[in-house]
Amino acid sequence: MDKASFELLPTPPYNFDLQWKFYSSSKEPQPEIYKGGIWRRAFKIGDRLVPVKITSTGTAEKPRLKVNAFSKLDAKEKRYLSDKIMSIFRLKDDLRALYEFMEQDEILRKIKKKLYGLRPPGIGASIFEGAIRVIIQQQISLWVAYVMTGELVRRFGEKIEINGEPYYDFPSPQVLANADENELRKCKLSRQKARYIRELALKVANRYDLEKIRKMNNEEAVEELMKFKGIGRWTAELILITTLGRMDLCVPDDLGARKAVSYFYFDGKLQSGNAVRKFTERWGEFKGWVIYYLICAYNMENRKSV
Repeated sequence: MDKASFELLPTPPYNFDLQWKFYSSSKEPQPEIYKGGIWRRAFKIGDRLVPVKITSTGTAEKPRLKVNAFSKLDAKEKRYLSDKIMSIFRLKDDLRALYEFMEQDEILRKIKKKLYGLRPPGIGASIFEGAIRVIIQQQISLWVAYVMTGELVRRFGEKIEINGEPYYDFPSPQVLANADENELRKCKLSRQKARYIRELALKVANRYDLEKIRKMNNEEAVEELMKFKGIGRWTAELILITTLGRMDLCVPDDLGARKAVSYFYFDGKLQSGNAVRKFTERWGEFKGWVIYYLICAYNMENRKSV
């Protein structure tokens, strides 16, 4: 089989394993799967499905990723794939200003040391993919959402096998637009979520350009996303954070965010979304980053106590 390999150099510090250990699945294709230090998924490039495997060959201070694509790639295709990976892995993010800010707070200083090089993984190779995945996450635990997304990817996504291992791509707008609602519901989706997914897919399949949101400011993007059924402010802001890396935003109404902030700053007494929203203002442009670090640190503490 033809194969193309190349390396990517993230902006240091960067910890590959930390990035994927908190929010990924080793069993359910999202379509990516992260297991044993290997990240894999397929990407549609033109009319070809290209399986990709990524591993870390560097350190936090000298990070280096090895990308193996199980297909021949010309220069344009390699650049396209490289850009997608750079975006999903947020390899250009520079943590230095964040870390200087975290040094000013005793709690954040300790968390920074524990989670040095952490950055959140991007959800989705497109805004469409990210939006569908966030819609699935509404009002359920993340682990249940992984199962539902895995079902959706298996039933409707394209798959290719390499050495007995499956590599999936996310279902296309056209496929989901043509899907029967009852078939979508077999992915354990509620009737409402199945309808929201199909309606969004129909609009994108009919040439609505969801990618134009990349060029909008936060409020414009939120307003545009909220035009779609099933997308309120919480969902719209989470799409911007998880898919576009808008880390000056945060979703303080999220239960995970409320628990984490309450644990570290309010002696574990669960605060309301409004209280957390006011509290996070002190972190300014870094509030999305700080919330993410707090959630991951809280999850680490919780695992220790189980």
